[in-house]
Amino acid sequence: PASLPPNFYTQPPPSTQQQQPLTLEEKSKRWSKLQTKRYSHRRRFATTSNSNNNGPSTHKELLPPEHVRKILADHGDMSSKRYSADKRIYLGALKYVPHAVFKLLENMPMPWENVKTVPVLYHVTGAISFVNEVPKVIEPVYLAQWGSAWVMMRREKRDRRHFKRMRFPPFDDEEPVLDYADHILDVEPPEPIRMEFGNESYGGDDSDDEESDDGLDEVERFVASWLYENKPLAEPVDYDEFEDSDDEEEDG
Repeated sequence: PASLPPNFYTQPPPSTQQQQPLTLEEKSKRWSKLQTKRYSHRRRFATTSNSNNNGPSTHKELLPPEHVRKILADHGDMSSKRYSADKRIYLGALKYVPHAVFKLLENMPMPWENVKTVPVLYHVTGAISFVNEVPKVIEPVYLAQWGSAWVMMRREKRDRRHFKRMRFPPFDDEEPVLDYADHILDVEPPEPIRMEFGNESYGGDDSDDEESDDGLDEVERFVASWLYENKPLAEPVDYDEFEDSDDEEEDG
């Protein structure tokens, strides 16, 4: 028979790198690289279509609140046959209901907020929805907000003649759930519980000084402007102006 070329059936020698086990540092680097690629900012807003993953990523635009309300209103009665194919989706969404309730309680409006608008993350089938926001505030501001609200609520309870207490449970077991758009959306919210700063009777009518209008100095008026905001002190503040004004008063 004809001779075969040399080394035709010979196996390449096994590499020494494959036999050596990976060190803990190399495993850590591979894991970090995999997680960075998996949860990167570019992948968060990537399209979920069947197109190539290397294509341009698209950012989902925010939809009006009426869109989510219509989805939830259409799925209010699940006894219809049109939703029989989605029963497994709704059963699977039940394990996330505690987290959805937690996000509702976490973003509950504070006593000094009469209206609070939050983004909502919803499932396309209407199975479940989450409040997609984490309220964050620094501790000294949060203590000051609740301290002023507690004082005002104590005054309200002391001065009101007919202080109504809420009856629990507010609804009966067999009573249908009220629709938000029909019963709550058009209701005017009550006034928030906020402390009034300054004194309107302070100063005379002939004085033109801004500080004499409400009895507040520059720093107190500055604190009163952001104390009851949704995200107080979210933007940087130049405190050098207040220090310069204090130095000028001491020099004077």
